[in-house]
Amino acid sequence: MSVFWKKGAAVAASVGTLALVLAGCGASSSGNSSQGSNGSGQGQGGASQQKPVEGGSVTLDMIQNIRDLDPAFAYDTQSNEVVTQLYDQLVTWKGDTTKLVPMAAEKYDISKDGLTYTFHLRKNMKFWNGDPVTAQSFIDEFYRVLSPKMGSNGQGFYEIIQGADQYAAGKTDKISGLSAPNPYTLVIKLSKPEAFFLQTLAMPFASAVDKKFIESVGNHQVYKKNPTFDSTQAMGSGPFELQTINSNQIVLKKNPNYWRTDSYGQKLPYLSKITFNINNNDQVDALHFQQGQTAWIGWNFGGDGIPSSAYPQFMSNPNLKKLTVSAVQNSVQYVGLNTKLGPTKNKLVRQAIEYAIDKQAIIKLNNGRGKVANQPLPPGVVGYDNNLSPKAQYTYDPNKAKQLLKQAGYPHGLTIDMYSENSPDQVKFDQAVQGQLAKVGIKVKLHTSSWGTFLNVAEAGKAPMFWLAWIQDFPDASDFLNTLFNSNQAPVNNSTNYSNPQVDKWLNQAQYSNDQNERNQLYAKVTDQVMEDAAWVPIYYDVFTAAVQPWVHGFYIPKATTDPLEWIWIDKSHQKG
Repeated sequence: MSVFWKKGAAVAASVGTLALVLAGCGASSSGNSSQGSNGSGQGQGGASQQKPVEGGSVTLDMIQNIRDLDPAFAYDTQSNEVVTQLYDQLVTWKGDTTKLVPMAAEKYDISKDGLTYTFHLRKNMKFWNGDPVTAQSFIDEFYRVLSPKMGSNGQGFYEIIQGADQYAAGKTDKISGLSAPNPYTLVIKLSKPEAFFLQTLAMPFASAVDKKFIESVGNHQVYKKNPTFDSTQAMGSGPFELQTINSNQIVLKKNPNYWRTDSYGQKLPYLSKITFNINNNDQVDALHFQQGQTAWIGWNFGGDGIPSSAYPQFMSNPNLKKLTVSAVQNSVQYVGLNTKLGPTKNKLVRQAIEYAIDKQAIIKLNNGRGKVANQPLPPGVVGYDNNLSPKAQYTYDPNKAKQLLKQAGYPHGLTIDMYSENSPDQVKFDQAVQGQLAKVGIKVKLHTSSWGTFLNVAEAGKAPMFWLAWIQDFPDASDFLNTLFNSNQAPVNNSTNYSNPQVDKWLNQAQYSNDQNERNQLYAKVTDQVMEDAAWVPIYYDVFTAAVQPWVHGFYIPKATTDPLEWIWIDKSHQKG
């Protein structure tokens, strides 16, 4: 694992047309509770047709600890990987597809006008402590996420609910669009139709939470007074329970009362225990896999696959290469340039940095795993701008960079602080950027730290320059462009503090349009303007390669969720650790 992302789920190439159709014409969906969301006996993605074997454990390495256990804050890939195993949402993504299916909701209905969503919940769901999961469990989480005192990253996704914007602004203590006619029916009313609203309900922000537990560990309304829930405790209804978390290790154990079963009637999850060892050494991670100590190496906790230091060995060794699997990600690695802080306040400086970075050279450091990025939206997402304005295009041109710096008033160069997390590959990329910018007269001071510490700086909008990556939660262009460049998302998601009133207008118009052609045209305008303003230097679009032990079954590279841990089963005679 090398580079971490701000988001929790990768997506396939298709845009969210399913939700567009559902919201536009009225729909109903239901799921089979005896088969979970999969309906196959071998798990969601494995090729084996054998009946899964229950029991056993796996060990995995991760290069950084997680930051958040609270689903109201789990908005990075590391935290998301764990939190999605601990909590249930109303809907989820089916296997290695981008199809939404019911989860905690046994079925749901959407009104013809796209404004009313009615979820009929399963009646056999319980939190680990035995408390029942009801419609109120979801309402409680919406109130937390939307609370003006919480500061949740998810607030913007749900202000479309009737009355939520007033509640989030502290003008009322009631969200009129949330109701529970009975304990197992949840009704959500929107203020206007939104093409992708159903997809946002698959995110951890929309999890069922036990209010009684939350209030027992701290003030659930004020996040800063409740660090224990966020960092050391959890109370969910998901397939795994939290057993241990410390600076060296996270251990999850099977929830024996989990409601989901497979097509054989076997209870999920199959595994009894999952151990994540925290180890900030990617070469050791690779060695552990080769020794059979870990079940796979790659996706978990936001890694971008086999570490670049070990990748040549894996590809040149036939025995290792046959254990690898690759997939193109709808994600983008980028350097953010703060538009409100330091020398990058100057647009000409930002444009100079665009011309000064050699993206192809950085991809080579990643063993060629990546495609040069020319805009924030990956080409696999509908809305990608195939006809960028000439003013929005940059090539590697150090002389042009020097010329722009001179125009900006820095003929003798400047100094800038760059922040990132401290994994081995990331440090290597940072040093490459540092060297490239030095050639045009920009001295870069590197500040590397743990993932959580780095995010605290970036999300406060205090990093003049930083390296991050973005990977979609749900398949819609808005999850990149609106979340990352709307001024109302600064500084937590829009960490460059980018603000352009015209861009905001286009984004807000596209956000609530059900005309996909109109949305695409608006997003093209946004992309052109954002790139001309040089708020980002998009570096590359990711190609992900994992390695999986032959005794692991049910593994797949997810298109719209995290690792399929609840569907993993193993040949226990081969397990290690």
